[in-house]
Amino acid sequence: MQRLLLVLLFTAFAATAHAETLKGRIAVVSKQAGTIQIDVKNKDKSMTKVVIRTDANTAYEGAAGLNELGPPDLVEVQREPGKPANQIKKVVFGLPPGVEIGIQELVGIMTGGQPYHLFDARPGKRFGGGHVPGAQSAFPEDEDFPSKLPTNKSALLVFYCGGPTCPYTGVAVEQAKAAGYDNIRGFQAGLPGWKKAKLPVHSEPKWLAEGLNPQHVILDVRDKAQSGQAHIQGAVALPTAELQAMTQQFVDAQQVAQLPGVSDQRAPVIVYAESHTSPAALLAYKELRTWGYGNTTVLAGGFDDWQTAGLPTASGAAATQIVYQKMLAPGAITPEEFVALQQSGESVLLIDVRSEQEAAAGVISGARHIPLETLEEVAPELPKDKELLVYCANGVRAEMAHETLNALGLKNRFLNETVTIAKDGSFDI
Repeated sequence: MQRLLLVLLFTAFAATAHAETLKGRIAVVSKQAGTIQIDVKNKDKSMTKVVIRTDANTAYEGAAGLNELGPPDLVEVQREPGKPANQIKKVVFGLPPGVEIGIQELVGIMTGGQPYHLFDARPGKRFGGGHVPGAQSAFPEDEDFPSKLPTNKSALLVFYCGGPTCPYTGVAVEQAKAAGYDNIRGFQAGLPGWKKAKLPVHSEPKWLAEGLNPQHVILDVRDKAQSGQAHIQGAVALPTAELQAMTQQFVDAQQVAQLPGVSDQRAPVIVYAESHTSPAALLAYKELRTWGYGNTTVLAGGFDDWQTAGLPTASGAAATQIVYQKMLAPGAITPEEFVALQQSGESVLLIDVRSEQEAAAGVISGARHIPLETLEEVAPELPKDKELLVYCANGVRAEMAHETLNALGLKNRFLNETVTIAKDGSFDI
């Protein structure tokens, strides 16, 4: 009996010793594969990408399940390496009583006619690419944070950051309180909550001026007579009326709405008209968000302020065809090289990490099908003398597979593109 008890205690200790707790922000979620990828901060402040599998036994805290989790949620994961997570806890930060406001209260403050100061409490580098209209950047961990606040200690201050799993709204509130401010509110839903409500998000001219390249989609949504006189350098003329007509065409044809040449719905899309209050800009923003382009923004100040600031413009008719180049993520392979290597078949093995149902409709010729959720178990069987080229339907699961294979020491790259595959193994990217 005593020996059995010792065995049970040793087994329990061994299981505990191998268990680990990881804390990080969700970068990618694949509901099809029941998998998430989180960014875990190391002691030297560098980031490690970790792929977490889930199954029917995974317990959730703070969320009903995987469907309620997504970027940039902060989660704490308990698991045994190589196995599905035992528990995933969504980490949420609270605010002092009476401070938190919802989306309707924030909109009421912004449209009520009374003075207020709205602050984006995220790190400053995130502000330029998208923020709530009228906000100022004020990161509470910067030394100059107090100087960003007004001198009037009774002024209404409103802070927000990256949502309930971002701590900086609460940090900013506490610092403002400590500095003597007594009229403070916190919009804890943050920028994700604002976006979810499909309200306009502004990008900064200075940020855009530094990104006038094919990795950004800049749409001049004024009529072509206006854009033909002068427009932002690199912009494409696509009037709002044409966008709306395209929506109707997609509805009539029962097709998924898509910007020509931009299959990546995570692409940074910037729309502008004369000003950011122009109906053309606001309607275009609404149209593109409805299409699923979640990183669409309206240029703050519009073309008038851009021109006044002396930022790069071009004269004559703007281009009418979008040329978009997705920024190549670490470990990603270009479509051209992927096709060339697939056709040569030399020293590479293609890995299809889509579901069984997807693969039944067709797999690229020469590829091996391994669903993402089983990849970690099957990986030891894969050849070590070949480079593995991983693909899925749109790059999300392929990126997770890339990180999984990296952790196992297998040489690989992944295709971060939308792929359509026919029954005969032919494909389009």
